[in-house]
Amino acid sequence: MLQHLFALDADTNISLQQQIKQKLIEAINHGYFPAGSKMPSSRKLAEQLDVARNTVVFAYQQLTDEGYLISKERSGIYVNECPDSRFDQAEKIQPSGEQCHWSNRIKILNNNKSLPPYPDNWQEYPYPFIAGQFDLTLFPVNPWRECSRLTMNVNEIGTWASDSGSQDDLFLIEEIRTKVLPRRGIFAQPEEILITIGSQQGLYLLSELLLNEQTLLAMEEPGYSGMRKLAEHRDAAVDLVDVDNKGIMVEEINNHIDAVYTTPSHQVPTAVTLSQSRREQLIAKANEHDFIIIEDDYECEANFVSNPHPAIKSLDSQNRVIYLSSFSKVVAPGLRIGYMVASAEFIKAARNLRSLSIRHPPANNQRTMALFISLGYYDTVMRKINQTLQLRWQELREALNHYLPTAIVTSHSVGGSACWIKGPKHLNSQQFATQAAKKGILIESVTRYYGKENKPEHHFRLGVSSIEVDKIRSGVELLAQIFWKNHDTEVESLPQQAQFLSHDGLADFLANCEFIGRTVFGEPYRIKLSADGSMRGWEGHHNEKTDEGQWWLEGNTWYRQWKNWSYGEVLGFNIAVQGKQIFWLRNNKLVDSAFFTKKTPLAPSNPVLGLTKKQ
Repeated sequence: MLQHLFALDADTNISLQQQIKQKLIEAINHGYFPAGSKMPSSRKLAEQLDVARNTVVFAYQQLTDEGYLISKERSGIYVNECPDSRFDQAEKIQPSGEQCHWSNRIKILNNNKSLPPYPDNWQEYPYPFIAGQFDLTLFPVNPWRECSRLTMNVNEIGTWASDSGSQDDLFLIEEIRTKVLPRRGIFAQPEEILITIGSQQGLYLLSELLLNEQTLLAMEEPGYSGMRKLAEHRDAAVDLVDVDNKGIMVEEINNHIDAVYTTPSHQVPTAVTLSQSRREQLIAKANEHDFIIIEDDYECEANFVSNPHPAIKSLDSQNRVIYLSSFSKVVAPGLRIGYMVASAEFIKAARNLRSLSIRHPPANNQRTMALFISLGYYDTVMRKINQTLQLRWQELREALNHYLPTAIVTSHSVGGSACWIKGPKHLNSQQFATQAAKKGILIESVTRYYGKENKPEHHFRLGVSSIEVDKIRSGVELLAQIFWKNHDTEVESLPQQAQFLSHDGLADFLANCEFIGRTVFGEPYRIKLSADGSMRGWEGHHNEKTDEGQWWLEGNTWYRQWKNWSYGEVLGFNIAVQGKQIFWLRNNKLVDSAFFTKKTPLAPSNPVLGLTKKQ
């Protein structure tokens, strides 16, 4: 029966008409409908497939227009017998004799045995805390469709469909040169820009042109493994340079290197930003010691706390910086459109090398991207994505600070789509990731980013580009439960000399007390308790965030409730002190600690209020 051959899928995005067309072509090519045979009538096929007759009629008409079928007047529709329309069916050749041993012929072996950072079916997990992946809800469907439609206009087709050799779309070059690069402080000529299939192709081209067994490349540690593998591929020596909260430690870079690779905007993988002073220090050092700077400007626009620093390329007065960036993170990773900015001499060499594999990235995609920028969609979409990522980033920070305050330390970042986390020393991040995955949570173990043999196992990464904001809190809460279940004894504990405060002493201590501490992100906070049971809080280096709340006592337990912080929940703690430090404990587990100052009230004779159970 034909319905067994034509298994139609009602859940796919492909229309029934197109599905029927696909199935008919497959049946014709496989000989189910031989050349010259008569096809079932549209009425009969529609009845058997339980679809409208017009659906089959339109499918038949398309196949007739394309030469698969022919219509014979008063006879019906037949499979075309024209020899040009179909190939004779050949029998499948069975393996015989000794097979070719390709491993002996391949001159460059890929010895990459590292596991992928996440499974192929990551979208099926409820809590995908992974970075760099596609979120369908953020894709600009209508703007991209409009630009694609404009690209397919007859006049536009004439501009990109012909063979342009190794030249890129001049329209896209001009849009990048005049609208994208100036925001990074870069002003380039058309001959100084090359379009690439993502940033990775740009890195491949420059590694082929600049690196060999006689060159020394400095890289961040931890750093982007893709660049390290390219250096290994070229047999170049790699000098690993540590990264701190201000980015790559420029003073530790060897003066005798040939090039340095850096990701200054949001360092891969820690997401820290290279400070302006270090950018200036790096370009000065490169000028003095005559080495090249490879600037991979990853997530350059995703700053949520402060304005982005100008690119290192903007400081380049001697034409020794190669700048790379990509549109993939703004539009979609699968788009694979990037660009490289460097001296005209280097771009010419890179273009010639690129032409040995591909002449240029697909011209229709280049033209669509050019229209996307010129019509203002790029700026609009970038703002929308940054707003969405900022909400997710802030929600992740809040959740981590709420559920894992004493268990982790995070890198100091001002944005980006990922958070670099340092756990207790005994944490095995790969095992932790495996345990989390069993509960539907995907986190990234980060040992692959290290080039040294002694890789720290207690770091991991959480991304926000692929998870909806309303799932972040519940995902982190579940992740914290997994963590505490397996690592309860490995986190910071209460000092032996600390003393617990009981009700009377606790009341006197807390009234008019002020706490000064740091969040898991290293940002300062200050909490001031008033004798009337009110409290105020400030967070950030410039008190960017503030909140108000209430506090009270029940027995030996101190309760507090913020209006917004800590999700507005009522939380109770036991309090211990040692010297000038205060410790919060819940269920005999250390939750947080801070320094305190005790201010004497102006009117000590007044009764202390707000110290009994909240009404």
